[in-house]
This record gives sequence, C-alpha cells and structure tokens, in this order.
Amino acid sequence: LFFFLMLFATVAVYAQPNNIRKEKINMSKPVEDEIGYTHAVKTGNTIYISGTVATGEIAAQVRTIMENINATLAKYGATFQNVVKENVFAVNLDNFIAVKDIRKAYYNNDYPAATWVEVKRLYLPQFLVEIEVTAVLPAE
Repeated sequence: LFFFLMLFATVAVYAQPNNIRKEKINMSKPVEDEIGYTHAVKTGNTIYISGTVATGEIAAQVRTIMENINATLAKYGATFQNVVKENVFAVNLDNFIAVKDIRKAYYNNDYPAATWVEVKRLYLPQFLVEIEVTAVLPAE
C-alpha cells in the first residue's frame, strides 16, 4: 500500500509569509489534512519526516517503516547516511529492542543521535512502533 501511495505522493513548495520556503511531500493529503500534519517537510537543507507507522507484527512493522522512510529520503535525494536524529516511539520497548538489528542495517554503521521511548499507545491500536527522522543534505 505504501509503495502505491508513494507513486501518488505529491510534492508542493510553499512560501510562507515569513519567507521560509517549505517543500512538502504528502502521502495522502486528505488524510494528513484530516489529522493535521504533513508527511515530510524540507526547509533549507534539513528534511523532517513525520512519525512513520505500519501494521503487522513488530519485525514487519520496523522493516516497512524503514523502507517507507528510505523511499521518502530518496524523494529528496537523501539516504539514511543523511539522517542525524531518530525518534522511536514503541508500545513495548523490549519488543522493539529485540528487532533493533533491522533498523541498524539501514544505517550501515553510521548511526544518528537517537531517542527510544515507550508509550501507552500510538494513533491506531494496531501500530506497535512509530519512527520519525531528521536528515540534513549538504549545503545548497
């Protein structure tokens, strides 16, 4: 489903009244507008990717989330080596720790600053983990 949505992802550039240029990627603009967020925003040489989720068991969720983040980074010409900060929210931190090698493989031993937090729940009950990242591109 994500890859289908990626084909239809929209990229828009907004000039804000305070002259901050924001390049946005929406995966599903109607859903994002309903909830009140944007999937990814690039301003200057910094990319902010919203918390990304998936369904299934924990290992499958982590794999899908990392692939989805990778696809979003690629839309900006970036990879996981551009990621400088990662935040993980898990409903059971021990379960996430048990599959941490899945996410580690994407970083190729070039790990970002990271924070992992156990939370009571995520937006939908079937979401077990949510990962958000910040990436930096070389100076423009």
